[in-house]
Amino acid sequence: MRIGLVEFLLILAIASMTVGPQVALFVDRWVRRANRANALAARRRAEYAAQMAAERDALLKRFRTASTVFGAGILLALVYTLVFRPIDTPPKTYRAPDLRQDTGATVTTVSADKKDGLELGEYQGVDCIRSRDGFVYAAAWKGATLKKRQSDLVRTEGGHTAAILTVDGELTGFDFDPQGDLWLAVMTTDGSTLCRVRHDSWGAAVEQVVTQSDGAPLGAVSAVTAAPDGRVYFAVVGSEPVDGGLENVLRTELLAHSATGWVYVYDPADRTVQRVLGGIAGAAGMALDADSGTLYVSDLGSRCIWQVDADARELTAGGKNCQSFVAGLPGYPGALALDTDGTLYVSYRWSRSGWLEKNADSTLLRGIALRAGQNMQERLFRLSADAPCTEAVDTTTGSWKQTFMGLDQSSCGAVCPVESKLYLGTPGSARVSGAWI
Repeated sequence: MRIGLVEFLLILAIASMTVGPQVALFVDRWVRRANRANALAARRRAEYAAQMAAERDALLKRFRTASTVFGAGILLALVYTLVFRPIDTPPKTYRAPDLRQDTGATVTTVSADKKDGLELGEYQGVDCIRSRDGFVYAAAWKGATLKKRQSDLVRTEGGHTAAILTVDGELTGFDFDPQGDLWLAVMTTDGSTLCRVRHDSWGAAVEQVVTQSDGAPLGAVSAVTAAPDGRVYFAVVGSEPVDGGLENVLRTELLAHSATGWVYVYDPADRTVQRVLGGIAGAAGMALDADSGTLYVSDLGSRCIWQVDADARELTAGGKNCQSFVAGLPGYPGALALDTDGTLYVSYRWSRSGWLEKNADSTLLRGIALRAGQNMQERLFRLSADAPCTEAVDTTTGSWKQTFMGLDQSSCGAVCPVESKLYLGTPGSARVSGAWI
């Protein structure tokens, strides 16, 4: 039987009226259920997001709190380290010395030609230079720290070098006495020792002679000078600990200005040690005029050279019978050397620091510099290229004869005139520079 269009539409109408409400109800329930599921999922997502946000905020808050506490701890530790931490040599106030005017001396540039100097090989520093019988001797050390440091006494002649003596520690000064024995100062982490080296057909024998001063271990010895009568003078920088090497001791005294430096004399005849001159703000160098019996001593922090009778005892720098030979120097004086014609050569460890002397009355800032460590101190004290590294003065007239400039190093630690040439040693280099006198 064929169904016409009318019948088909009538069947659809009857089906829709019969089944439609059920389908509509089913679709409505399904839509409502889907909406409820979507809403529940949205609420769960919102709750999860809120929970994650709350946990994140709590974590950030704890992190900020921990960072604040950590930062405050670091700041307190830094303040304690730089301001309140006890130091072995507390700084003292002092009056900064005046600066002298231009002397009008002849200016000489230190030669950059290697032929005018001496090459000492794989060394890191030169602390002392002497000449004897046509040879030039240099005390050169190697090793990054004083615990691992070794020093050689190097002899040079005609461009050739040879190490004739090796010691453990830093060989800070040496000299030859009239008998040909060698006197030297060796510094280790335990302190300095004044030694005598005897030579015979069997070789060299090192004898420790002086290990203490005033009942305490010998401090940093910066210079040794033997007199014609056999007595040996030696300069102690101050009361600072010696575990950082001579350069570190000198910087410490320069900042602290403790004025505890001494010059001693040892008499081999009766084996006694006597005090010659004290109250020095860093006894950094020494020279003896055997003809006049005059002893010249560098005062690092006071920027002057003291002149005393070598036979005097128990003197105080600047006191009775101790006057400055030259003062107001443009740098901090170190090693001294006396030529045969009476010319005194004054080497400068570092150029004058305006910051240091501006804060001469401030123990706080200088204390911070002392606590800051070696790297900071090395930045404070340098030997600038446009400042004198050595000067020559006539000991008879007191007139300045020659000024040496252009040493391409951060410090000048040794000086020695040999005929028409002046040799300059530096703690940071294996090369001994030369200049023409």
